[in-house]
Amino acid sequence: MRKVILINCLWAAIATGTFFLGKKDKDPNSVQNSGAGNVSLNLAATEAFKSGLGQAGTIERIQKNQQSLSDPIFINGDASSKLKNALADSDPVRRNATISQMLLELTPANAAEMLVAFENSPGGRESDRHWNDFLYAWGRVSGEEAVKYAMSSESPRRSRGGETTAISGWAASDPDSAQKFVATIKDEGVRQWWHRGVVRELVKNDLDGAIVYSELNVKSRARGEQMDLIANAVMDQRGEQGLIDWINGIDHTPKENDMLSYKRGAIRESLSKIARSDPDKAVQYIMDNVTEPFIDSDSLERISHYISDTSIADEVQWLAELPEEVAGQRHALGERFEDFIKEDFVGAGEWLANQPLGPAYDEAIQDYAFSAAKDNPEAALAWVDRISDERMRNDTLGRLQPKPKK
Repeated sequence: MRKVILINCLWAAIATGTFFLGKKDKDPNSVQNSGAGNVSLNLAATEAFKSGLGQAGTIERIQKNQQSLSDPIFINGDASSKLKNALADSDPVRRNATISQMLLELTPANAAEMLVAFENSPGGRESDRHWNDFLYAWGRVSGEEAVKYAMSSESPRRSRGGETTAISGWAASDPDSAQKFVATIKDEGVRQWWHRGVVRELVKNDLDGAIVYSELNVKSRARGEQMDLIANAVMDQRGEQGLIDWINGIDHTPKENDMLSYKRGAIRESLSKIARSDPDKAVQYIMDNVTEPFIDSDSLERISHYISDTSIADEVQWLAELPEEVAGQRHALGERFEDFIKEDFVGAGEWLANQPLGPAYDEAIQDYAFSAAKDNPEAALAWVDRISDERMRNDTLGRLQPKPKK
């Protein structure tokens, strides 16, 4: 008997709901006028009845069904609404997947619509990241338009580094046109960083082309980052020997000053990477070319770290015993000896006292004198007298002398 009463109550609830929904359907201003809400409500109520759920279960099922219909991910619309809903999606995996799919489907025809959508989207770190992804995708399908938008101060939506991102996208699909466009940029500072954007894409598919292109832009302030991109790509694609072949193939005789600097940078990056896996090979390269002008103090100092696993004294000793004609020896020894002083002040002093001294040790002596002056000014001044370079000796002495009181 109780079961019959329960069934009758449920049918009454359904009939009442249908009556009120029918009235809403007749209201032209009703948000449910499409009929989708009625269908969902009726389906939910019928399902609840069949499963034997009570009234509370029916309402809960209806609410869940309505929530799924209003979930942003299910709403269809133009690019603006899709993007807005995707950015509002709390599921990061689904959010990124949705936006990535939109960017994969980007074409010259729908790029303008997507641009407007991003211009009207809220700011924030996440939105800015997706914006840069859009600039890259836009650069692939409409390179010049994307780059000009990114570089215009009047564009509604801009981001730091957006121009480089857009030019990278352009270079990914049409490297020749991207390179020609970069060459037309009169502002040298802008042009130099855009070179890096082109190189960043070239190394992925045309490593030799990236190397040739980078050599055409040896004055770039972004050259260090270009070198790192190329060195990483060569190491990944061709290994340690590929790095050695690359740096050996750089001809530093034409445009000697610029190309010499370029080769030095390439050697620094390459030997640092080689030394991590095969220190002996990196050291051997230095020794085979130690008197060449492209081996500078920076390369010497970097490689000295790999001379010994246990003793910094062995590292500075290796630098001190390099041939006198090595131009960067004095500075490299001074830089590494400064680390020696910080690590073991007493040991550094003992090592220095047992050396024959001379021009190669001048910077090391200067560094030690400055450190000794903190606790023993007289001992520091005694060390200054052992600096062979007169100009450095006078400069060090002047910096150690106490300033007269006013």
